[in-house]
Amino acid sequence: MRIHLGIGLLLLTTPCFSKPGKAPKNAASTVAASTAAAGTELSALAPSTAPLTLEYISQRFAETDGKINTIKTSFRQFVRLDGSDTVQTVEGDVLFKKPDLIRLTHKIPEPQTVVSDGTYLWVHRNSTNQVIQTKLEAWRKSEPLAQGVLDFGASADLLQRYNTVISTVSAPGPDGHRTFELKLTPKAKTADEFVLTLKSDTKTFFPREAALRVGRASIRSLFENVRLNPELPPETFKFTPPSDADLFKSPEPK
Repeated sequence: MRIHLGIGLLLLTTPCFSKPGKAPKNAASTVAASTAAAGTELSALAPSTAPLTLEYISQRFAETDGKINTIKTSFRQFVRLDGSDTVQTVEGDVLFKKPDLIRLTHKIPEPQTVVSDGTYLWVHRNSTNQVIQTKLEAWRKSEPLAQGVLDFGASADLLQRYNTVISTVSAPGPDGHRTFELKLTPKAKTADEFVLTLKSDTKTFFPREAALRVGRASIRSLFENVRLNPELPPETFKFTPPSDADLFKSPEPK
């Protein structure tokens, strides 16, 4: 199962390690989001009065997906568990390149870096100077709800893989565009039952907001300052652990 990138961010926020960490002496080799060239804004379509059918939305999603090679965006995520009034907030930046290269820089609740180099997934927790390294494919198989962390530019595919209905459509705004929400659920019964809601608009057909309801958790993700196809240098998606960090390698399946 694969779920949209906005959902996978939380699952990479607080990895658990086997022993207390130590204060970092040397910073990891990092690439700040500012190293990315500016890129462009998402293309704005002309307002349309065409009925918003799933077929029409899927077609527009596919057109937007086809324009994406790299993405730079900031994100905010809000997580709440049933029975709790506490909301966990996660904020940071994302750099992504198709098909599976990504760098997440977490700012809140604590600094953390997550890098997929296409072969390995690296998580560096600054406060404890600990690094976890796992094979990307092994992580995908072991964390089915997090696999969508590499799903930018695949929104149209989501509509094909899940049962999808249009839950709401707004009236046209001052610019003539409408916002709409899609509700997605698994086609087959699985151990990971969920409801995923994507919010987009007729101006860009890019899902800027996602809400996931799974188990006792409600997770809302917002993407802001989205830049399309910034120039990302190769080192963006490389990671070298600090020399004094505790490195934990996940066992690889035999």
